[in-house]
Amino acid sequence: NRIYSDATTLKEFKEKALEYFANNYENYDIVMTRSMPEECHEIGLAIKQIKPDVKWIASFGDPISQNPFTLKSLNFSNPYSLKSRYDRPFSFKEIFSLKRILKSFIYNRRNKSIKKQYLLKNDDLQKQIINLCDYVIYNSDYQQDYMLKNYKNNVSLKEKSLILPHSYDEKLYPKVKKNVKNEKIVFSYVGHLDDIRTPRLIFESIKELKEDFEDLPQKVEFDFYGNLSDNDKLYLLNNDLLDVVHIKKNVTYLESLKVMQESDWLIHVDANLADIIPENIFFAAKIADYLGTGNKIFALTMLEGISAEILRKNNALVVTYSKENVKNYLYLILYKNYNFSMSKDARQEYNAKNVAQKFDEFIEKITVE
Repeated sequence: NRIYSDATTLKEFKEKALEYFANNYENYDIVMTRSMPEECHEIGLAIKQIKPDVKWIASFGDPISQNPFTLKSLNFSNPYSLKSRYDRPFSFKEIFSLKRILKSFIYNRRNKSIKKQYLLKNDDLQKQIINLCDYVIYNSDYQQDYMLKNYKNNVSLKEKSLILPHSYDEKLYPKVKKNVKNEKIVFSYVGHLDDIRTPRLIFESIKELKEDFEDLPQKVEFDFYGNLSDNDKLYLLNNDLLDVVHIKKNVTYLESLKVMQESDWLIHVDANLADIIPENIFFAAKIADYLGTGNKIFALTMLEGISAEILRKNNALVVTYSKENVKNYLYLILYKNYNFSMSKDARQEYNAKNVAQKFDEFIEKITVE
């Protein structure tokens, strides 16, 4: 039963949702909110005040507090910091420029208090949500452990937790002829990329392979659907790689499933957060969609974490953040017929039927509690 809102801002959406619940609260025994955005959980906090006995499930896509990606992006936000200018070598003059150092210092001083307030606000919000909700859904053990690491009562908090992974729905994939071979080997990426979650190492590897092998444009194409950072687009242009790497327009979700099915390889890219956390806690939803196709996956991710664990279990190719490592595997695939099959059985854990059954059993259990 879908109730639509004509809200145009998150604030307005929150207000209309609470207005609707206030007028219909007697119809609901269980409420589930989902982030991101965190405003959805703010609705849950308010609903608990309207109807304290309602059972509230807070489902998290990503952490709100101390989000590693956010922490990494804060390091990139200073336009005078060398960390923000990683796409070219630094000159001696630039590194020791007093003018740049002074501007960077002033920028950091002005923004330090703003960043602190932002982080404290998110810390407090997540703490309220986890303490006041009745149940919490995480998408992996890694995410749960990270979000609860600073809670003294994390044992009791785990008792009201449910690990519910992202899933794929077999019925949504279009029927395509699997026996039709592409003229070239097709690698596809579908999703959002930016200056932190970047495929730059893949692009650098392609550049060197193209210099070594003149026939590369005839053998392979790399298709990127979705957002790509301006820095990476400029890199492709400056290095004459657009005959091998194709920047595609955004596609709908159903169109993306067709793209995935028709590709030979699917590229997954995680942000390198090794300077923030020792293991990757982000389970990207597209991994489940990729698994649903049964096609081979080429994953650039941290060697430890949820992505690597899932992908290894499904026999995907997991590559670390090393240009030589990436280049060597691409060479083997393109010129030495490196091949393997994905696991058919392991991916069933992420089949929507199985995930939905686990969720249904959870709802039945808490209904009678």
